[in-house]
Amino acid sequence: MKKLVIFAVGSYTLLVAASLVFAEVSAGKLTAERCSACHDTAAICRTLGHRSPEEWAGTVARMRTKGAQLNDEEAETVAEYLSAAKPTSKPLCAKLGVKPAATK
Repeated sequence: MKKLVIFAVGSYTLLVAASLVFAEVSAGKLTAERCSACHDTAAICRTLGHRSPEEWAGTVARMRTKGAQLNDEEAETVAEYLSAAKPTSKPLCAKLGVKPAATK
């Protein structure tokens, strides 16, 4: 019985971890797809880590007024991803070899 409980808890933990990784990759793919329609992703990656979540939400809202094809839920997902992402985040920046912008 003890082994069954350990197996169940371990399996649940792995499923939760996998879903979080999948969600981050999906958010990164959405961001790369929608933002790269107008922007070079290298330019986006250089700004990662230098804006607050509120600043990214404002940026995404402004891009929607300029034609970015994002519904409300997607815009929130993109803003959250950008505010948490690093200049080397996959899939948006990993292959670019982008150097972060100098801090202010």
